[in-house]
Amino acid sequence: MNEFHARAIDDDPGLLEQSYQLRYQVYCVERQFLDVAAYPDRREVDEFDGCSVHVGAVDADGQLAGTARVIRANPQGFPMFRHCAFFPEVQMLGSPQIVPVEVSRVAISRHYARHRGTGPRRRTEPFITLVKAIMQGAKRAGATHLIGATDAAFHRWLVHYGLPYRISGPAVDYYGPVAPCIMSLQELDEVIVSRQFPALDGFPVGWDPSLWPGYFETANVLSC
Repeated sequence: MNEFHARAIDDDPGLLEQSYQLRYQVYCVERQFLDVAAYPDRREVDEFDGCSVHVGAVDADGQLAGTARVIRANPQGFPMFRHCAFFPEVQMLGSPQIVPVEVSRVAISRHYARHRGTGPRRRTEPFITLVKAIMQGAKRAGATHLIGATDAAFHRWLVHYGLPYRISGPAVDYYGPVAPCIMSLQELDEVIVSRQFPALDGFPVGWDPSLWPGYFETANVLSC
């Protein structure tokens, strides 16, 4: 039985608070991408949280094992474009038929991993559950494409699990070396329905929850 479940956390103040604290732990303490002195309350938040869907992988005890946010289009733009740019031939986001969202602040604490075991299943399960939560959040936000500034390790994991997440611009130094990526959620639907990648069983297809593979077997679905 899956030890973790994917869900939106904006409706749960306790989980949302855990998310901000986990982001501080990962981005400020562990990875040192952000200055700990700028967050005296040990909560990492910024101006984009107000226009985001916050999601998480929650363990059997109700604790947050991993977190991320899905940023909707907003007047401030997407934060990745303050640092990254797509290749010149990538012009798809200018189309009125395209609704992008940016995945951001993906965090699974190393401290959590050490205390929950080190076997292969324990290492990968929070990750794939968090990826499921991100995709559910993007689909519930009405997105057609997911974009993000992604490091090489995260990109390899996503491709390994079958997600058609494609590098679409030159690498830059933005919280470490990253490259801008794009994924069509329609293409992801096609991959899920093909059943070529067992890890994607239970991932959402389209915007109708009744079409999600494993919907009737999965009690924990998002309620955005």
